[in-house]
Amino acid sequence: MSARPHAKVTPVGHNGLPAAEQSTSRAASIGRADQEVIRVRTIVFSDVHGEPAVIRRVVEHSDYQPGVDRLIFAGDAIEVGRDSWGCLELLDELGAEFLVGNHEYSVWDGTPIENECLDLHVHAAVSRHIDEGQWLLAASAEGVLITHAGVSHAFASNLGWGSDGDVEGLVAALNVGFTAAVQLGPGRSTSDVIGQEGPLWYRPSGHPRPLSETVQVAGHTPPEILTGADPAGEWAALGLHLIDPFVRRWGQGRGYGPPVPLRYAVIEDGKVSRVEDGI
Repeated sequence: MSARPHAKVTPVGHNGLPAAEQSTSRAASIGRADQEVIRVRTIVFSDVHGEPAVIRRVVEHSDYQPGVDRLIFAGDAIEVGRDSWGCLELLDELGAEFLVGNHEYSVWDGTPIENECLDLHVHAAVSRHIDEGQWLLAASAEGVLITHAGVSHAFASNLGWGSDGDVEGLVAALNVGFTAAVQLGPGRSTSDVIGQEGPLWYRPSGHPRPLSETVQVAGHTPPEILTGADPAGEWAALGLHLIDPFVRRWGQGRGYGPPVPLRYAVIEDGKVSRVEDGI
């Protein structure tokens, strides 16, 4: 199932510019009726912040197919909303690859961002997954870098990453650095990887420009960044696809009433398509 007609879908190529068309085929013949090449999609979403309904809407709207599609959650499943535990359970049931967000990291570090009492099960699950290395900091799909908050050009350079487009090398460096920070224990690491300019906390507005050598998908987007006629499109033209559905604003503005906000990205056939609705 392709995106519903009322949702805004913007496909772009790896250079960050609009693509000529979006591929909607899930499988393609390669010359014989009994031979098929399955085109695997990577569906990326983030910042559901304690609202399982947002996860369910992404899965339904994208027509996610377990065992065929790849599902990546780019951090911040907990806090703000009403059911952090339900989000963790549902993401686990779906088999989503989980990248750590600043909210998960802060709970693990003993310095939670929100002034709320999280269920002890949530604390335990977050700590276990991070301590055991089940949740990492970065992933890639078809040459697209995926993190919670994005990576700036300056940060990647400071990390020792060159401009040769080696996304897998950058992912490895980020995950090695994060693992090393975690092994030191809560409150002990001063690594740049977990710092304010790193992929847990980076904000593209008012900070060093986003990494231009590769396309990125990230969340962690405050509403003020996405202002103007087509702000998400403007950031995408710089190679940064922002997918935060703004759950906090949904709760404060509409009391979690319909419609459930939707913003996610689909990576397929070398293109990134950003889908949004009800924001």
